[in-house]
Amino acid sequence: MFTEITDDNFIDSIAEGLSLVLFYKEQCPFCKAMKKIVSKFAERPAVASKEIGYYQVNRETCPQTVADWAVERVPAILVFRGGEKIHGKSGDITYKDLERMIV
Repeated sequence: MFTEITDDNFIDSIAEGLSLVLFYKEQCPFCKAMKKIVSKFAERPAVASKEIGYYQVNRETCPQTVADWAVERVPAILVFRGGEKIHGKSGDITYKDLERMIV
């Protein structure tokens, strides 16, 4: 469901439309749980009808992107519309939080 993006293609990946980006660490259990939450969220009828790009960025292998967007802890979700950041949150994120982010 998530497309892995890197420092090299981050800007191009989020340039158009609505994009939800999950910043994660490979061995982080909270990050793995967040992937499951976002995946289930994306299947909800009100969300599934929207065109949303789902991306993930490995915090450990993409230092430039992490620094550019000031991601200090993971999991973190940033939402972009047309390349502009419109929302961001780290730590525990609920379905309600996600709904607010993509409206």
